[in-house]
Amino acid sequence: MLIFIAAGSFGSGAQLFPRLLAVVGGISAAVLLAQSCVRVRREARPAADERIAWRDIVISYIGPPLYAALLYLAGFWIASTLCLAGLLVLLGERRPAMVAALTAGTLLAIWLMFELSFDIRMPRGALLA
Repeated sequence: MLIFIAAGSFGSGAQLFPRLLAVVGGISAAVLLAQSCVRVRREARPAADERIAWRDIVISYIGPPLYAALLYLAGFWIASTLCLAGLLVLLGERRPAMVAALTAGTLLAIWLMFELSFDIRMPRGALLA
């Protein structure tokens, strides 16, 4: 909603794409919320069956602040390499070659898009600056 409103201050030629993304994102979020509510009602389980999934806690609540701290200290490339590889391992990928290939491919695509194409430099960390 805020993206749709903020796009109103853009020029007439630049309003369409952000507003289109806002509408598609809002519709997608509403559909996912409805699907989740239906699934929860259908799969209602007793509370005794619930267990804390520590891997989910680490990925959701510890991972992002850890990435932000690494990003501030070590910079984008080091933080992204460590956190992306760690996330793949936490999600269950056990083949080192696959972890290395996915990490390298993702970071190569980011480098090609931002550094090479748009000439936007990724942030350097406080320790490297």
